[in-house]
Amino acid sequence: MQLIPHAYTHPSLRILDISAPISTCLIVLPDLDDVDKKILGRLQEDARISFKEIAKEVGTSEATVFVRVKKLQKSGVIKGFRAILNPSSVGKQVTAFVLVKAEPKSYPKMLAQLMSFEDICEIHDVTGAYYSILKMRTNTSEQLAEILDKIGQIEGIAGTETVIVLRTIKEETSIKL
Repeated sequence: MQLIPHAYTHPSLRILDISAPISTCLIVLPDLDDVDKKILGRLQEDARISFKEIAKEVGTSEATVFVRVKKLQKSGVIKGFRAILNPSSVGKQVTAFVLVKAEPKSYPKMLAQLMSFEDICEIHDVTGAYYSILKMRTNTSEQLAEILDKIGQIEGIAGTETVIVLRTIKEETSIKL
């Protein structure tokens, strides 16, 4: 197992104690062997594939695939199984990235408030001039403006910069192993 310092995320938690010193927070990375990687690769291609079919392709038993998938879920490697929707097909026509400047003392509370917005689909803690980058999907630019106004009123937000996506060239959901 590999240990790496980390202070913000954990497979079973959304946010850890952000005020904790980074040296006190560790995430244990599981060791993935070739069988795990093959199983994960196949599940990323088609999460509805049967364990029997994966077992045949990987060259192991169906029971082994079942046990390994459960282990990968428990360890947080597999976060879940979901349908990947086409945003514009469900009315989410506008995608935007919002760069957030924050007041350090209010940052954890601010993050908790941002997590409550349904149209914010990703929140990333980043380095540099900004504290966070948000990915948002809304129905219209008017709706985006309304949400940005609400975000601007959150205590601890020192400023935002918004970038609206004109078109998406590549958006990959799978991770190359």
